[in-house]
Amino acid sequence: MKDVLKTLMFGALFMIPFLTLYVENDLFFPFITGKNFAFRILVEIGFASWVLLALLEKDYRPKFSWVLSAFTTLIVVMFFANLFGEYPYKSFWSNFERMDGYVTLIHVFLFFVTLGGALTTKKLWSAFLHTSLLAAFMVGMYGLAQYSGMVDGKVRIDSRLGNAAYMAIYMLFHIFIALWFFVESKNTLSRSIYGILTVMFVFLLLETGTRGTAVGLAVGLTVMATYIGLFGANFKKFRRYAIGLLLVLIIGAGSLYVARDSEFVQDNKNLRRIANISVDDLTVRFTIWGMAYEGVKERPILGWGQGNFNYVFNENYKPSLYGQEQWFDRVHNIFFDWLIAGGILGFLAYFSIFFACIYYLLVRPILRKDDSNFDVLERGVLLGLLAGYLTHNLVVFDNIVSYMFFGSILAFIHSRVATDIPALMNINIDKRLVNQLLFPVTVVCVGAVIYYVHVPGIMAAGDIIDAFRAGDPDSRLEQFEEAFSRNSFADQEITEQLAQQAIAISRNPNITRETKEFYVRKTENRALSMIEEKPGDARLHMFLGSFYRSVNQIEKAKEQFDIAQKLSPNKQNIILQQGSIEFSLQNFEAGRDYFKKAFELDERNIEAREVYAASLFYTGDPEAGKALIGDEYKSRFSENQFGLGGVNASGDLEYLAELYVVRTENKPEVAQNWASLAFLYYELGKTEEAIKALEKGSELIPGFTAQAECVIGNIETGVTPPQAGCIEG
Repeated sequence: MKDVLKTLMFGALFMIPFLTLYVENDLFFPFITGKNFAFRILVEIGFASWVLLALLEKDYRPKFSWVLSAFTTLIVVMFFANLFGEYPYKSFWSNFERMDGYVTLIHVFLFFVTLGGALTTKKLWSAFLHTSLLAAFMVGMYGLAQYSGMVDGKVRIDSRLGNAAYMAIYMLFHIFIALWFFVESKNTLSRSIYGILTVMFVFLLLETGTRGTAVGLAVGLTVMATYIGLFGANFKKFRRYAIGLLLVLIIGAGSLYVARDSEFVQDNKNLRRIANISVDDLTVRFTIWGMAYEGVKERPILGWGQGNFNYVFNENYKPSLYGQEQWFDRVHNIFFDWLIAGGILGFLAYFSIFFACIYYLLVRPILRKDDSNFDVLERGVLLGLLAGYLTHNLVVFDNIVSYMFFGSILAFIHSRVATDIPALMNINIDKRLVNQLLFPVTVVCVGAVIYYVHVPGIMAAGDIIDAFRAGDPDSRLEQFEEAFSRNSFADQEITEQLAQQAIAISRNPNITRETKEFYVRKTENRALSMIEEKPGDARLHMFLGSFYRSVNQIEKAKEQFDIAQKLSPNKQNIILQQGSIEFSLQNFEAGRDYFKKAFELDERNIEAREVYAASLFYTGDPEAGKALIGDEYKSRFSENQFGLGGVNASGDLEYLAELYVVRTENKPEVAQNWASLAFLYYELGKTEEAIKALEKGSELIPGFTAQAECVIGNIETGVTPPQAGCIEG
């Protein structure tokens, strides 16, 4: 029995590093869902096996460390933070796009506990970390293939992780793992291999173009080198290496700064991104962090629950973000992310994990000279890794990849410093009880969890892909209904995808009216159900409003946008939609007032400026409209069909002709621009200018010559309208 349990436990744990290579293209969000579901299942198998093994062998039983205590505290605090948060269901289960939430946090904790309890020797840890290095090497080789253009040629390398930022933090962890073995190894060849891997991983990190992680690497290496330089008197060779590394970092950073405008740097997009880092790059982040601060003040103790930053974002939305992503669900800052998710208690619980690590790596060695859990080199590498990881998370956020390796490092530190818990060591379990009762019960329980908890989500993620691949609308709808029937945690995403299909089908003239109406009803019912289940979410109301507008149910759309605007009063996108709806209902003055409101929230918003100017033309104030556009925005405005319609409605043909002159300058290859300009000149009585426009267009566009000559002939002979008989069909 012990051999079976060890095989299951170690097999599950040693498979986890290879999940970074796993991409499940038959599941929705293939880079996310496959890895996460596999991680959860493997962790459950490994944890269950470890628990049974710990009952049989005392060596595997849990041991105490402040790292374990801190992580356990976080789990307890976040349970209540999520339970009493804004939308508990999302906090516990998350969605396919993120697959975060409490379920993931629990599995990271179980992974940490299992790994820390199972790998009881340096040899086992060496095998695990080398396995992870092997997986990282394979991920890196795919990344190099991307870099060379052999596969999926991308400017920012993401390899098998689907996101350059995820790839960057993955490389950061393995840079320090490689450095760990570099300082541990006594063999010159081995050190050479670890050195090559380190250089390879650094190169790949830089080629992800992820600036926060690049800074994190610099900070981590600086912390590592400084610590070894200060305390590594007994390691003279590595102390020299550390001092040399500090000099390289200083010279390298200085050289990159000095050469930031050079051709070499500017020709490399990712190097250019890193070289041109400035405080100005954080302007958007600072704004979002300020919004998060308002949310923290509103719920300071336990926060909003995991995955609920969108409520804070919408409620405190700043108009200056008009050009950014409109639905942030994370703060992109580790401090505020935990303050929002768990309040002050969650924040303290999370960072107590770091405090515990710092205690073991930095404080205790000073207080206790006999502390031999780590030597100076090992402490330096681990402190550097933690510093780099924390710096990275100042502007990014965790994902399953960073969670896995953060959990691994915590487990590694815990396993080195943990002490026996006498109460657990003194328990004696009858082996027959484990073999004959607990083992079969555990197998049934783990199987039930996998089947009833994970399989529905896996199947639903597959159903969405099957719906995309379905050949006809009926089969497609059947697959969506199948996805809903799984009762997974992804109903909102399924509804959003169904809505996209419904909109496309409603515009397809080859599909029957009955099918179109059936899709619309299904989508509407699902969306209303989501809103009822998740009240107060501006995104859902805007989503439903946009859907109604797309299927020409304008009054219903208006109702939903009005609700969305109350929930997020300063979001211009919502206000602009309200204005557009009023215009579609012929309520021009009401629409103008919405456009004005959106524009005045932040006058740098060019889209709001253009539609507000257009509305002024529609409502009889063309001079004010022209003043808003001026010369600066005339080129853009000339391409705005709503704006051109407004100018035409105002009867200001002179200004409309000016705009078409700009259009012909911007796109001289478009025959319709020349034809429209000529017609406007004709209407203004400027027949010579009309003929010149047609002749110019004819010169530039040979295919336009026959039509232009025909219209010119009509103008010269007085035929009206001048285009009569000149346009086929």
